[in-house]
Amino acid sequence: MKELNLRKLHRKVGVVIAPLLILQALSGIILSTDWLYGIHGRTGEAIRENYPSLARLWDTIMVDIHYGQGVGGAFYHVLLGIGAVWVTVLGLMIFLKILARQKKR
Repeated sequence: MKELNLRKLHRKVGVVIAPLLILQALSGIILSTDWLYGIHGRTGEAIRENYPSLARLWDTIMVDIHYGQGVGGAFYHVLLGIGAVWVTVLGLMIFLKILARQKKR
């Protein structure tokens, strides 16, 4: 595949999965921080009862985003994983093309 086509495909896939990866990363950071502060008994567990209802709602949303719900959540995670691997492979292929071009000089 030509480098120009690799770059176009890399951009298109990257634009689609970048916001989703950011969402996964942010929800993971929030949930891990909650766990470190003792808000959760274990990772992925619902927030404890003695916290305000707005904090519980926010935390429930983060758990749903990060871990997914049922078949839809599993499908989302599989597609996101495939997209992340695909962008990485495309980026590696672009890098190798650039490296090959530089060695020709």
